[in-house]
Amino acid sequence: MAQATLVASFLLGMLLVGGMVLLLSRGRFRYTPGGETEDGDLVARLTEIARTPLAWTVAFLALALLSGLATVLAVGGFDVSPGVSGGAIALLAGIATAVLVGYLFYGTFAAARSRGLHAAQAAAFGSWAVGLLLLVAVVASLLGLV
Repeated sequence: MAQATLVASFLLGMLLVGGMVLLLSRGRFRYTPGGETEDGDLVARLTEIARTPLAWTVAFLALALLSGLATVLAVGGFDVSPGVSGGAIALLAGIATAVLVGYLFYGTFAAARSRGLHAAQAAAFGSWAVGLLLLVAVVASLLGLV
């Protein structure tokens, strides 16, 4: 039980850090009239790092290694406690869900933006698509299909 709590806490922490990087990378949320306040600005550095292909490559490799490790722990014939195996399965489910939701949201958002909608309208369509997926999952669960 403690391992599942740790995995859930880790995933929520990663979600919060990712959201912080996303929000801080947007230049229009700066409230200083002069723009850049100093050369060592943390927001500017994080934005610069997040826009490099190396950062995306490292993030992808870390996600792939984490998924691989969770898969090995979940299905491997190792002598691990059931809690670790259950936590690995929960980690795999969380990663798969995050990738699916992110892909669905970004695809809908990009399609709406390419059709001339504003960012807020495109985000609404992306949120609607994710909500529809959640609704389908709840209906499938209530009908006993899953």
